[in-house]
Amino acid sequence: MKLIEDACLLKQMIKLIEVQKTGSPSQLSAKLGISRSQLYVQIDELKSLGAEIKYDRKRNTFRYTGDKRIIVREPILVLPEEELIAKNGGMCQQNASVLFSGRSNINLVVGNYQ
Repeated sequence: MKLIEDACLLKQMIKLIEVQKTGSPSQLSAKLGISRSQLYVQIDELKSLGAEIKYDRKRNTFRYTGDKRIIVREPILVLPEEELIAKNGGMCQQNASVLFSGRSNINLVVGNYQ
């Protein structure tokens, strides 16, 4: 399932950025199994959410340079209708048992960390 694969890839990339263990852009794209151009598309997407991510040549890693961090949570929750109503503030569409949230169907949380 493409959505799950994308979420897993994003989680892995963000974890490596957080711990500053990405390696060079070529190494990171190889670790993730994507092309360098796809890597930069993903990084640009994270930047569009407000994360300041730069490549540090001295440390040979991508890293956060600002106070915002990205957290990826599981993108899909399959819930019984009662739980969906509770999570969705009492609103529920008929036959809706899958809750999608966030940009590109991936639940991303952008927060300030200081």
